[in-house]
Amino acid sequence: MLYGTTYTGAMNGNGTVFQVTLEGKLTTLHKFGGSDGANPLAGPVQASNGLLYGTTQNGEANGHGTIYKISHDGAFTTLYSFNGTYASVPFGGLVQGSDGSFYGTTAYGGSSNCRQRATAVGRH
Repeated sequence: MLYGTTYTGAMNGNGTVFQVTLEGKLTTLHKFGGSDGANPLAGPVQASNGLLYGTTQNGEANGHGTIYKISHDGAFTTLYSFNGTYASVPFGGLVQGSDGSFYGTTAYGGSSNCRQRATAVGRH
């Protein structure tokens, strides 16, 4: 199975998370609605627990992007909503470190408190 995202698309234009088989069968796992995130720039990463984790550049209550997890059957959870105080607008995908935490980059923001915030949502 291969997994990816569309930046726009679906009926509302907020993007999707999809899976495709090696035979070419495409299944949409999630359509972003804006309130749960919007416009993922990078595809999700499959973590050591088998779930997929990713980021969106926009959407959610604060409009600064999100970190999400999604199962292979489409069960979706928003883990963190960027508020612009510590960082905003995730610019790429996540990577899972050997410590089990997730690491990523944002286009804006940052402070000495960022590591604490990332660790709070990092181990899943």
